[in-house]
Amino acid sequence: MPSNSSESELDAARIVQYVTGRRLEPYDRCPECGDYHDTSAPSNGRYDFHQGESGALEITRATSRAAERNERSWNPYLTPHPAPALRARWHLMVDSTARANAPRSKKAGRESGEFLEQVGPALAELERRGVSHAWVESACPSSPWHSPDCPYGALARAGARTAFAEPIRGGAGSICVSVLFGYDDMPAFDGEDERKKEARRQKKQQAQAGKKPVPAAKPDASRLGLVHWSFNPAFVARLESRRDDDIHQEAERMRTLFGDRLPASEILERAREVVDEMIRLAKTMTWRERLPPQPGSRMVDAGTELVDLLEAEFSLYPDLAAKLRRAHPHRTRREVFFWLTWTRSSAWHRLTRHAAIPARAPELPDGVTGIWVGCLTDHTEILYGDTTGWIRHSLTGFLPASICRRGNSL
Repeated sequence: MPSNSSESELDAARIVQYVTGRRLEPYDRCPECGDYHDTSAPSNGRYDFHQGESGALEITRATSRAAERNERSWNPYLTPHPAPALRARWHLMVDSTARANAPRSKKAGRESGEFLEQVGPALAELERRGVSHAWVESACPSSPWHSPDCPYGALARAGARTAFAEPIRGGAGSICVSVLFGYDDMPAFDGEDERKKEARRQKKQQAQAGKKPVPAAKPDASRLGLVHWSFNPAFVARLESRRDDDIHQEAERMRTLFGDRLPASEILERAREVVDEMIRLAKTMTWRERLPPQPGSRMVDAGTELVDLLEAEFSLYPDLAAKLRRAHPHRTRREVFFWLTWTRSSAWHRLTRHAAIPARAPELPDGVTGIWVGCLTDHTEILYGDTTGWIRHSLTGFLPASICRRGNSL
């Protein structure tokens, strides 16, 4: 279950049990007691809960790994860091896409990419110039471009948007960072980053094994289309009908080139060989067109509408449906519960602020009959959708206190 926690899993199970009235029993490892209630099957690849006698439930989070990774990397900078070279307490606002630890340069030294080391000298230069408020733009306020030692350029390269100095009496200065998390700019899955990581991993493994880099693979024959021939029967027949004329023209061309250096019989034989080769090539030349690429994971961000976002989650994590397909055939109700994290809450609030439901029914993968959707920042209501449409459920009562009921397997 990607990016999930025991508490949110239990909350989802309590909500489904409250709304449906069906008793839920842990099938995967119980988030309360940490044990398996049902030992009749291997532990790998299980969905999370049995639903009554005929249902199965898998619980997961719809989130942005890129946004969560950025949030974790910036957490150490949210509290003031001492900066002895400064005289004020500086507050910086940075873009969510800025990197707290930029790639280090071998020439500049091991610690060259650390954020505070990037912005510290720039802030000191602003203090020297008597600047206490800085709005970092693409252009320098004092010239059309940033010079190498321009403090505004250094702040811009580090991802800072604004800088504000708070005067202090005595003591050294400090730097505190706030992050402008641009939710709508955050993808669900950073495919380019993952491809680069995989390429670096393979290169490292090859180096450790003493192998040379593997050249780019040739196109997979299974991904090529039908053979296309470069001629049709009428074209071949036309070449055959003009064979004698082509041989005569080729012989005249050779006679002009070689003159008296070749006898007439050899010139005629070479002309026949040239024309025969031309017709043979015309009969055998083929090519194969590459088939369209197979549908990949759809890239979405928090600006994506709710239904599109959830459908993309199924393409990003095919194991969600795969687990439910392994359920016993008598469990015909197979559902996934999606918790939207803060990185995807905008998709939720665009609907709930108007008490609306999605305009279209979701397209569910094979093995899934319905989906539950809730937002971790809003526990007042929940949505349920299947191929017939959507239903909104208000959470006004008391949820079950516990899901863990040690007993017979369902």
